[in-house]
Amino acid sequence: MVTPLKREEWDFTGLSTDELIPALLWEIRRERPEVDQVDRTTELWLAGKLSIKRPLMPKGKRTGKRPRYNSNFSEADTARLRATAGFDAFVPFGEFIWRDGTQRQRGMEYNRWLAGHIRPLIEHRNKPWLCLPRDEARRLCDIYEQGRNTRVVRIGAWWDAVAQFRKDQPDRGSPLKFDFCEYTSVLLTIDWRHSKKRILTAFSKLLDQLKPADFSHIKRWDHRGKKNRDLLVILERFAIMRLLHRYTLAEIKLRLPDAWGLYSHRKWYDERRQALRDFRELMHHRDADKYFPKSWETKARRVKRAGSLPAK
Repeated sequence: MVTPLKREEWDFTGLSTDELIPALLWEIRRERPEVDQVDRTTELWLAGKLSIKRPLMPKGKRTGKRPRYNSNFSEADTARLRATAGFDAFVPFGEFIWRDGTQRQRGMEYNRWLAGHIRPLIEHRNKPWLCLPRDEARRLCDIYEQGRNTRVVRIGAWWDAVAQFRKDQPDRGSPLKFDFCEYTSVLLTIDWRHSKKRILTAFSKLLDQLKPADFSHIKRWDHRGKKNRDLLVILERFAIMRLLHRYTLAEIKLRLPDAWGLYSHRKWYDERRQALRDFRELMHHRDADKYFPKSWETKARRVKRAGSLPAK
């Protein structure tokens, strides 16, 4: 027997205005097709079951001399880097303070701190936003609000630069600038003898130089200029997509009269197609156009496909 779709999966009318964006980000992550595999490896990382040893360097990169470092990441490193996929808005990265100690000690301290924030997110990952405990939802809203501006421009971590150096092994005399997905990290030197106005003017000119050569893959999305109703409409499109994934239109009208009444004035399949466009825009992924939400395929299509198969 098919488990009925919870009301919290398709009815977002009870959301408060300050929850709209966090709820949208949460539901986007739940629809990402790769998160199941990411979450499985994250659980292994949290349990300490992944190797911290880096794999051997490929034979083509070996010089015959003992390398000073291995540019490959261990299983634990890879899982940690991927653990925040879709959760980056709900982890207060700016709160972590790097303390004195060896590189190994600092890394272990950071891992413990990050695990403390990732663990409750993984625990609730399969729940709709409206099914989260209210204290947890409030905590995530507060983290999102605090980090909203710091995510635009922030001071990078040494870890990012060291990891990129190990990966690309650039000339040590070249400028410290590298691109990663939608981000650009640089090392800046500021001469404070100049006025604030002149420094800001120099920053403005520098932005044009820092802009990635291939800027086409970066899809901008900003809630500014979008009214609360616009954000709610995006969530409602996801609701319609989920309903069509679980039921046919005839079944929705019969089994979920409340859902049918809530969206009866909408063009269901047009809204579903727009949900796909919203999903890809909000993924912030270089290859977003290749991805489909987990709830994309409709039940009507599955029934039609099954009907065309020869009987066994």
